[in-house]
Amino acid sequence: MPPCWQVPKLAAMSGPQVRPEPPATAGRMAEAMPTTETQSALLDAQAVSARVSADEAAADAERARLVSQSLPTLDGGAEPSMQLHQDELLHAIRRAALLDDGHTKPPPGGTLYLTSRRLVHSGPSVREVDLAAITDAGVALERLLLLDLTDGSELAIEVDQPRLLRVQLAAARAAARKRSA
Repeated sequence: MPPCWQVPKLAAMSGPQVRPEPPATAGRMAEAMPTTETQSALLDAQAVSARVSADEAAADAERARLVSQSLPTLDGGAEPSMQLHQDELLHAIRRAALLDDGHTKPPPGGTLYLTSRRLVHSGPSVREVDLAAITDAGVALERLLLLDLTDGSELAIEVDQPRLLRVQLAAARAAARKRSA
């Protein structure tokens, strides 16, 4: 018997069959090479991923800041048609926001305002939602803020930085609840 450090040759045993790769043909090489369309899709996906990551980082930074500070107040930037009520503060503005209430096709574009009391979409028409009427807020995909309302309806708002806006909306809702308590 050979010593244990010597490995006997196992010629009778066979493993999985390995087949040699067929030679590369022009057709097979074209399949393996990314097309311009594929490259564009990958670049688009990378850009979306970068925007989502930047939005998440901004939302995280805002959450951390809100631990010790209140929601910032904006002094200007609102359109003349946006009138604040007495003792109402403006906290955030998102331009080029689409508001989908499920009834108006196509969803109207406009400017979204977050105040200390309301969420206001000002476009071809004005839609106001009292902060107390919002029961839940979530984010979907790259640019959608989804809202559930107390009357059972839902709103989908396509907007830049929806994750950051969700954090700001939560802070404004908490402050409104605190004021009314």
